[in-house]
Amino acid sequence: MFKNYFKTAIKIAWRNLKANKFYSILNISGLAVGLATGIMLLLWVQNEFSYDKFNKQYKNIYQVNSHITLNGKSLAWRGAPAPLSTMAKNIPDVISVLRMVSDNENPSLSDKVLSNITLTKIFDNNNIVYADSNFLNFFDYKLLHGMRNAFLPNAHSVAITQSTAKKLFDTDDAIGKVVRFDKNNFTVTAVLQDFPNNSSLHYDAIFPIDYYAQQFTANGGNHGWKTIDEDVNDYSFRTFLLINSNANTSNIETKLTYLFNATRNGETPTSFRLQNLEDLHLIGIDGDNSALQMVKIMALVAILILIIASINYVNLSTARSIIRIKEVSIKKIIGAKKGQLFLQFVSETLLTFVFAFAIATALIILLKPVYDKITGEQLSFSLFDFSSLKILLTALFGTLFISSIYPALLLSSFKPLGVIRDKSFLGIKTSSFRKTLVVLQFTISFILLVGTIVMTKQMAYIKNKDLGYDKSYVFTVSFPEDAVKYSDAIETELLKQQYVSNVAFSDSKDIADITKVSGDITWQGKPDKTVLVAWRICADKNFIPTMKLHFIEGGNFTGMPSDDYKYILNETAVKAMGLKPPYVGTKIGYEKADGEIAGVIKDFNFKSLKDPIGPLVIISNGFKNVLYVRTTGAQAQQAIAAV
Repeated sequence: MFKNYFKTAIKIAWRNLKANKFYSILNISGLAVGLATGIMLLLWVQNEFSYDKFNKQYKNIYQVNSHITLNGKSLAWRGAPAPLSTMAKNIPDVISVLRMVSDNENPSLSDKVLSNITLTKIFDNNNIVYADSNFLNFFDYKLLHGMRNAFLPNAHSVAITQSTAKKLFDTDDAIGKVVRFDKNNFTVTAVLQDFPNNSSLHYDAIFPIDYYAQQFTANGGNHGWKTIDEDVNDYSFRTFLLINSNANTSNIETKLTYLFNATRNGETPTSFRLQNLEDLHLIGIDGDNSALQMVKIMALVAILILIIASINYVNLSTARSIIRIKEVSIKKIIGAKKGQLFLQFVSETLLTFVFAFAIATALIILLKPVYDKITGEQLSFSLFDFSSLKILLTALFGTLFISSIYPALLLSSFKPLGVIRDKSFLGIKTSSFRKTLVVLQFTISFILLVGTIVMTKQMAYIKNKDLGYDKSYVFTVSFPEDAVKYSDAIETELLKQQYVSNVAFSDSKDIADITKVSGDITWQGKPDKTVLVAWRICADKNFIPTMKLHFIEGGNFTGMPSDDYKYILNETAVKAMGLKPPYVGTKIGYEKADGEIAGVIKDFNFKSLKDPIGPLVIISNGFKNVLYVRTTGAQAQQAIAAV
C-alpha cells in the first residue's frame, strides 16, 4: 500500500512541478547552487582532514621536531641531527626509527637529474629523498613491483614511482633496470604507486641514506664530524618514530632531550617535541593551528550555505501555502488523511531535490577544473568513491530533512477554516515563522559577507605585502651539473639579449622557500653553550641585484676566489649573534670555512608569511645549479626561449 501511495505522490508532485514552472525552476536552481557550493567546500574539508590517514599506523607514528632556544626565543625545526636516531632506539617505548633527508639539504648532492643508463632519457627537477630501508614499515604506500622486505637492500639501490618508471623506461615494471644519478648507477629494487594527493610526503625517487652517508664522508664531513652518525650540528634529518600505542609521548620527548644534551655536555639549548603524523598537514611544527582553524571555518561556511539553501526553499514553500489551501481542503473533504498529504508534499520536495542534485553534480564536475586551478589542489570527486559519496549523501539528506519536514507538516496540517481565519500553524503565525527564517537567512548571509570581506582584505595584504625583494617577471630554471661549470659563460651570453635585464645562479629553486639550514656557525665573542641555527642560500655576485635585495651595510660578492671566505647575513642573523655595527669585517665561521662578514642585507621573507623571518647566511662557495632570470612582461616569452 505504501508503495502505491508513494508512486501516486510522485506523479502528483511531478504534475505540480510542471504546473508551476517558474516556481519550480526557482526552487531547483537555488537548491542546486547551494548544494554544489556546500558539497565542494565539504569535499575540500574532508580532503584536508584525510591527510596521511591512509597509513594504518598513523596514530603511532610521530615526527621529531627540534626546538632551539635562542636569546629567549624558541625556534622550531622540522629536522633533527642524525645521531638522535641511535639515541631513540634506546628508549623502550620506541619500536622503530626512520631517517630521511632531502637531496637539497646537501649542496654537493643537489643534482635532481635522473636518467636511464644510456642517457637517452634525462629528466630534471625530480623530488628526491634519501631514506632508511624501513621506509615502508612506517608508511603504507602501495608497492607495485618489488618486495617490502627488500625495499632498499644496498647503497646503490633505488625505489622510484610509477610515473618516474614510465618516463625513464616506458613501463612501470622497472625492477632490475638501472637509473643514472649523481654520476652513479642505481638498480631499481621497488616501484611505488604515485604518492596520493593527501600525503604529506611526495617523492619521485627514494635513494638509500647509506649512499648519502658515504658521500658525506667522502666529501670531508662537516667540520670535525666525519660521519652523519657523529654530526650533532646538522638538523636536516627528518626523523620519524614508531612508538607503542600506550606510550607517553612526553616521557619520550624528555628522554630524547636528555640523551642528546648529555652528548653535548649541556652546551645546546635544544629540546625535542613529537608531532603525530595526522597533524603534519594542518598544524605547524611550532604548534600553530591556524590552518586547522581555517579548515573548521570552511566546514562551518559549507554548513551555513546549505542551511541558507534550505531556508530559501522553506520560505518559498510556506509563502505559497495559502495558494494551496483549496487543494488541501478538497483532498481532506474527500477523505485524504494527514499522512497521505504529508507523503505527497515530502515527495514534491524529494523530486525537487533529485533535479537539484543532478544539476549540482553537473556543476561540480564543470567547476572542478576552475577549482583545481584556483586552489592548486586536485579536488577528489567521484560517485564511486566512498569518501565523496559519504559527503554527497550527508549534505543531500541533511538539507532534504531541513527543507522537507516543516513545509510538509504545515501543508498537510491545514484546517481550512482555521487557516483562513488566523493563518496559524501549531499556534505559530505562519507569517511570523517565515519572517524569522528570513531574518536568520539574512543574518547568516551577513556573517558570510563580512567573512568574505575580511578574507579579501587578507588576500590583498598577501598580494601587496612587501617581501623585501622584487619577484616580478623573474623565472627560474634548473641546470644539470655538466652545464653548471659554464655558468659564467651562460650569464654573459644571456645578458647580451635585450629582453634579459639580469641573471644569477643560486642553489635554491624558490627564494620564497629556502630549505637549507645548519647550526655550524661561529663568530667572535660567541657565548658558551649558544647555538644558532641559520638558513642558508648559496648564490653568485649577481643574485642580490637580480632579486633587488637591499644592503644596510657593506657590499656584495666580487666574483673573485676570495668570495669563498666572505659571508652576507641578514639583519635577524646579526641581531641573533649579538653583534653591533659596524658588522663588516667581523670574523665568522660557517660549516667548513672560516671567513668574515662582507655585508648585511635588509630582512626579506624567504619562508611563508606565517613564519617569522629567521637568521640567513648567503655564501658564494657551493654548487649553484638554479638560474634566476629577470625580464619584463612583454618580453618574457623571448627570455624563456633564449634560456
